[in-house]
Amino acid sequence: MTDTKNSAPAEALDNIILLSADSLRFDRIGATRNGEPLTPRIDELAENSLEFQPGVAPGPSTRDTIPSMLTGKYPSEFDEYGLPAPGSEPLTIAEELSNRGFATAALSHNNFTSRRYNIDRGFDFFDDVSPEARKENNRGAWRLYVRNLIEDTPLMNLAGQANNLAMEYLGRSLYLRNEAAENITDRALEWMDGTNDKRFLWVHYMDTHHPYLSPKRIQKKFGRTYSKKHIKQLSQKTRSAQEQITDEDIPEMEYVYDCTVRYVDEQIGRIIDKLREDGELEHSMIVVTGDHGEGFGEFGKFGHADELWDTMIAVPLIVHHPDRPSTNVNGQAPLRLLRETIVDGSGLFDITEKGADYVYTEVPNYRDDIQGVRGQEYKLIARNDDQITTRLANVEEEIPIEEVPDMEYEQLEKELTRDFEPIQVAADVDQREFREDLAALGYLEE
Repeated sequence: MTDTKNSAPAEALDNIILLSADSLRFDRIGATRNGEPLTPRIDELAENSLEFQPGVAPGPSTRDTIPSMLTGKYPSEFDEYGLPAPGSEPLTIAEELSNRGFATAALSHNNFTSRRYNIDRGFDFFDDVSPEARKENNRGAWRLYVRNLIEDTPLMNLAGQANNLAMEYLGRSLYLRNEAAENITDRALEWMDGTNDKRFLWVHYMDTHHPYLSPKRIQKKFGRTYSKKHIKQLSQKTRSAQEQITDEDIPEMEYVYDCTVRYVDEQIGRIIDKLREDGELEHSMIVVTGDHGEGFGEFGKFGHADELWDTMIAVPLIVHHPDRPSTNVNGQAPLRLLRETIVDGSGLFDITEKGADYVYTEVPNYRDDIQGVRGQEYKLIARNDDQITTRLANVEEEIPIEEVPDMEYEQLEKELTRDFEPIQVAADVDQREFREDLAALGYLEE
């Protein structure tokens, strides 16, 4: 009989479920709005789980976190965004579990989680935004065809201008085509119904990513509803007209964002209910997390910028294991340890007492060159020759370096120093394809 208390989840359990939400801030878990909880289903799961305060993403964007989360490597351990060829080192969580007899599936409609970047390594079923998946599921393949026809022609510039006008006056985008959480959960549940083997399921929800769309029934829970047009117009300001954001806009942005948090929470609850109804919950590990945070004007930043403030890197990290400790850890934990936790049974399970003393974060050197170390009380950020120190309290605040105790500052500097020998990724993505992915996510100005 397998010792489930001490064995790795990969050996002891029948189901490993990874549920991540794009741009999900740590401070939204357990929060309320107008007396209504934002995350009642996640809160319920957390009561019988290992929960860190907070989880720390390896960087401030999807491109930083996803390869790191799946392989346990730092973002700068790859020479560009993406993963090496399938089967090569480092193996992903999906490859490790597939080798152990798990059926594997992933569903995500973030363009930077697509098979174009080899994120599909190890997955039997991979539902992404690639042309192949769109044709298989009849999801807007015609848009890709039209885009390919006009790319690198004057018509593409006109299309970009038309998209900005459509967002400003109509609240509609020619590019953004992410499916709602309800639809992606439906397909995840359908896959679970058709699979009798041990299962690894990863669902990455995009609803908490701008433009923060949620059903009216969710918005009504908090007392106010907004049209899609208004919500998308708010979102467009954060992409291309931040100087136009008013003091009145920010509370509305946070409101519609919070509604998406509740919407994703509801869909996560459906997957938990499925496991419970099938009698599988007691044989399942469930991880709930985010890939990075989101800014609402803190430090002058909106959305997810290339910065290492906690608003950008502090995420939920909840690990439910039927036979491991259930505790609220008053300490941080790097999301990078997830692969080690699942495959080896160590990682996060080794820091359940007080979390990690220090967590390294970065904007990788192939994109910028920013490093940060988050301690238990202070953070050190280095950008080129400049250093910034902050105090980690209820609200992170920048402080003079002299206010950091000498021994703590020395340790932070020591932890900041990293030498990477980057692995060459196999993804062959040209600048046109990369621009398409940025445009599809609403970053038309980059």
